[in-house]
Amino acid sequence: MSDTRRDTTRLARMTKSPTQRTVTWLLVGLFCLAPTGATAQWAQGAPGKLWVKSAVFLQKTDERYDAVGNRVPWFASGESDSRAVFTDIIVGLRHDLDLWVQIPYFDLRFQDAGNDLRSTGIGDLRAWLRWQFASLGNGSTPLALRVGAKAPIGTNSPDAFVIPLGEGQWDLEVFGEIGHSFWPIPVYAELWLGYRTRLENTEKVFDPGGEFVFLAEAGVNPTSSTLLKATIDGFRARRLKVDRVVTANKRRITTLQLGGAVRVGPVWPEVGVRIPVAGQDFPAGTQFVFGASARVR
Repeated sequence: MSDTRRDTTRLARMTKSPTQRTVTWLLVGLFCLAPTGATAQWAQGAPGKLWVKSAVFLQKTDERYDAVGNRVPWFASGESDSRAVFTDIIVGLRHDLDLWVQIPYFDLRFQDAGNDLRSTGIGDLRAWLRWQFASLGNGSTPLALRVGAKAPIGTNSPDAFVIPLGEGQWDLEVFGEIGHSFWPIPVYAELWLGYRTRLENTEKVFDPGGEFVFLAEAGVNPTSSTLLKATIDGFRARRLKVDRVVTANKRRITTLQLGGAVRVGPVWPEVGVRIPVAGQDFPAGTQFVFGASARVR
């Protein structure tokens, strides 16, 4: 990079408005939770079992959570109109071991009094190995350990006026998971607790730091072909770094998701709504979810 180009990029980073500084890392974080699949502790059951789920997340909002957790309008009458499609592929490797891969596609747009920004394309790829290492109560209470990584596949341009499709660095994460089936009552519950380490990206202006991640879900099958569920999920990040300087800000979000599914042949179409209930430095709008899942083999 020439000295002139380097100086221009540095100046853009220093002088861009609060809206642009926030948008460059917030919008891609809208969908970073995207919990995958209920009853996660129950392994696929045999080598070669294949399960696929695709879900569309929609969010349009002119509000955000500020640094102290208040719900406030975006800067300069801004509004984000964002879409994401997450495709999850789960493969049974052994009776107690699964491989999970998640491929996201983003269509992110932000408008305010002075800008109309939009980015589309593939986001960061995630993959996990999940080991169901124990099963209590004759199989009704499985325990699992999940380890995974996020690869920085999505575009992460240093341009101050480009919404990123990825966060520009590798993540490593580990989760402990426990589930319970209350059969013969057709009810289940599960809990995930984990930590996500974000490795350093020397090109990144914003570094959200490591995150404590959680998910609690309960579901009921009113009939053999219907499912209703409620999920609480979120994360608590460490203090945000700006230009490698630790600030007082912490990015956090807690979301309630209500949804349902009806089996149509081998496919489970699903609809839901994700409602943010608390947050800091994060978009505040409701997300609508439409998805479908099926066991392919």
